[in-house]
Amino acid sequence: MTRVSAPLWTLPAQVDAVGGSPALAAVTVAAFGLTVLLAVFVTYRFARGYLRTRRRPMLYLTVGLLLLAPLPMFLRLLLGNVALVTDAGRTLVVTASKLCGLVVILGVVYR
Repeated sequence: MTRVSAPLWTLPAQVDAVGGSPALAAVTVAAFGLTVLLAVFVTYRFARGYLRTRRRPMLYLTVGLLLLAPLPMFLRLLLGNVALVTDAGRTLVVTASKLCGLVVILGVVYR
């Protein structure tokens, strides 16, 4: 028995765009994905810098950047897909992560 699969472009779209066109939604999702990749890359470079120098301020900068950029993005994605978490709860957790990241970075800068 031979299985024939349909080309990807013939599959019906399973996405509904609310508040804008599907093209705008696709660009927004792509930009969010690129932002996540760049944030993870920059955090990775900070971590490599810490591993190379073993200087504690670099470790704190790495943790602060992690709390400020990639972690809130992942939390937003994760908590946005959990039915038990309200919008206010998700916003609180994401904002707390950003705040902690800024406090850690400011602690290193003004030390």
